This record gives sequence, C-alpha cells and structure tokens, in this order.
Amino acid sequence: MRLNRILCVLSVCLLSYSGMAQKKYTVHRKNRIYLGITGGMNFSAAHVVEDYNLLMITPQSSATNSEAEKDYQPLFKNKGSHYGLYFSFSFKNKMSIVFQPSYQTSSFNYRTAYSWSDTVNGADFGIEMMHQQKLSGVNLPLLFRWDFTISQFSPYIQGGIYANFRHQAKKTIFYDYTIDEDVDKKTADKTGEADLTQHINKGNFGLSAGVGFTYFANYFAISLESNFRYGFRSIVNDQNRYADYTGFSVQYLDVMDQLKLMNLDIQLTLMFPIDNSISLGILRKSRH
Repeated sequence: MRLNRILCVLSVCLLSYSGMAQKKYTVHRKNRIYLGITGGMNFSAAHVVEDYNLLMITPQSSATNSEAEKDYQPLFKNKGSHYGLYFSFSFKNKMSIVFQPSYQTSSFNYRTAYSWSDTVNGADFGIEMMHQQKLSGVNLPLLFRWDFTISQFSPYIQGGIYANFRHQAKKTIFYDYTIDEDVDKKTADKTGEADLTQHINKGNFGLSAGVGFTYFANYFAISLESNFRYGFRSIVNDQNRYADYTGFSVQYLDVMDQLKLMNLDIQLTLMFPIDNSISLGILRKSRH
C-alpha cells in the first residue's frame, strides 16, 4: 500500500510539471547515455495450457467435479515486486534502446477443494486450499523506446524482447475446512514455506511492451512506466511434475497444471546522464 501511494504522488507531481515543460523547454537526447535504478510492483496471471490432477473423476463423484478443478486468481490478486538497473542510449532525439536488468519476484495463486463422504459411518469431510506460488529470478528486457515529444516532459511507448532466468521458487498452502470458494489467509491454517524450485523450468523468454512518461531535468530524469510481458515457454518442469519435492502432493493432493505466465508491472526509474557536466546543455529554451 505504501508503494502504491508513493507512485501515485509521483505521478501527480510529474503531471503538474508537464504543462510548463511542454511550452518552455526542449530536450536534446541524441547520442546521450543514461544510467539509473528502477523498482516497483508487478502482477501476474496464469494461462493454463494443460490440466493435471492427482485424483481421477469418477461417475460417482460427478456432482463435485468443479471442486477438483483449480480456480486461478485474477491478475491483480497476484502481487510481486522487482528492482534493478537502467541503461539507455538515444541514437535519435525520439528513439532509444533500453536495457533494464532486474531481480523480480512474482506470484500466482489457485484454489482447490475436496470433499469425501463416509457412507458407512455417515460422516463427511471437506478441505479448501489456496495454493500460493512465489517465483524469483533475473529478468533481462531489451526494448526499443519511441518518445512522442522532445520536450522536458515526454510520454513514450516501448517494446521488445526479454529473457528470464529462475533463481528460486517457494510454495505455501493456506487451508480451512469450509468449502465456500474463499480462503481467508489471515485466519486460515497454513503450511510451512516449501521449496518449489525443482518444479519450475530454469529459463523463459517472450515479448514485452509498455507505456510511460519521463520528466527530464539538468542533472537527472525520472520515469513512471508500465510494461506487459508474456512468456512463450511453459514454466512447469514436466519431468518433475509428479515428484513430491514439496511434500504437498500426497498430503494435499497437489500437482501443478502446465501453464504460461503473463506479467504486468508498474515501476519508477531514476536515471542520470553519465557526464553531468554535459547535461547542463541538454535543456534549451524554445523560441516558440
């Protein structure tokens, strides 16, 4: 929540400068290099390629088929964070190439529920679980950026490719004994955090595209942007799918589907010209 507020305040501040900057200044960025730091939040969504389950549905259990399926949480329910470095080179005033290596933690969650009936003793049992997966790794996007203006306040679009390399993955299951399509993480019981790393493929690659705006000053520039990424490769290791590295497969009937991951990030970047003595000349008053 604190990060959300900071980003909102900075957005308002940058927008408040835009009118004045558009009228008074132009920014000459050709052949300029910027280095900086970046960080923010991200949200993930799973695209299921193929379903997998440990239990086989039988005609006798057809009335509870929906309870055996995984219910994936929507994009903004799966939060993560990232931080890293920024590098850009402008080969034209409005065109530049951007490299943003970062360390990213993303997550995706799904819900499962199971119920059994003991026809001999007349007893019923049910359990509902929220499976939380956290994936961490190095993200390497290479983007081409096009600015709409050469003013001090400059909106832009960018797009390109990225590669991602897994570092580690963790999993936690939250559970209660009431099947009501809701597991409150604050009150539910939970397992310990288990190592999921061997279940996740080591690398991925895909496409990235985004929008943002930058405010240029003499000694620095600050950007707020959002990027969408889609990974081409499925993230679950098929060879280790049924290996019980976490200890959850038998006890909690857990096996992951095969899926691809989509990611939306919001990030703030603070960048500096490599040679500050040159930067004094980048802002020039417009004659118009």
